[in-house]
Amino acid sequence: MKTVFCFLFSLYFVISNAQNWTDTQLNNANTAKDIAILTNVEKECILYLNLCRMYPKDFLNYELSNYFGTEKYGDYIKNSEYRKSLMNLLKKMEAIEPLYFDMEVYNSAVCFSKEQGIAGTTGHTRIKCPRANYSAECCSYGMDTGKDIAMQLLIDHGVKSLGHRKISLSNEYSKIGVSVNTHSQWGICAVIDFN
Repeated sequence: MKTVFCFLFSLYFVISNAQNWTDTQLNNANTAKDIAILTNVEKECILYLNLCRMYPKDFLNYELSNYFGTEKYGDYIKNSEYRKSLMNLLKKMEAIEPLYFDMEVYNSAVCFSKEQGIAGTTGHTRIKCPRANYSAECCSYGMDTGKDIAMQLLIDHGVKSLGHRKISLSNEYSKIGVSVNTHSQWGICAVIDFN
């Protein structure tokens, strides 16, 4: 019970600092809140991706307009063209359905996050993990919070194809698995698989 309270309090604190989300919006977007095997960071990543998908204009106003990067890496995206292009997209984007946790997709993400973490690799080349149970994949490195992981994927700074953004905001996908692990080079890696 204490763990649940601490999670709810920390989640409330993070979101309340983001200003004006309603309880209904948060509840609708927090599709993984009851998944016991997920860490708070993994749940938070899903929450923020869903908030962007479901409420793009509010996400622009409440989250992106005041987000310039992480405390850890500084405000490297303050004047980023990638951030500006996401802002322009969200101004005209229509709401899409949220993502829901899926065990098979999650297991795929867990396998690859462990594999990459131990090897210290980046990218999408799987050695021992099967390339099954997911249709699209995003990887994040060095981000400590679920919000920062989601923002890294959505802003997609330096990625000309905007592949992570396109996947994260695609209506083709309804299932998600997020696995955050230690990484021998970046400290932390997250694998986000979609189906």
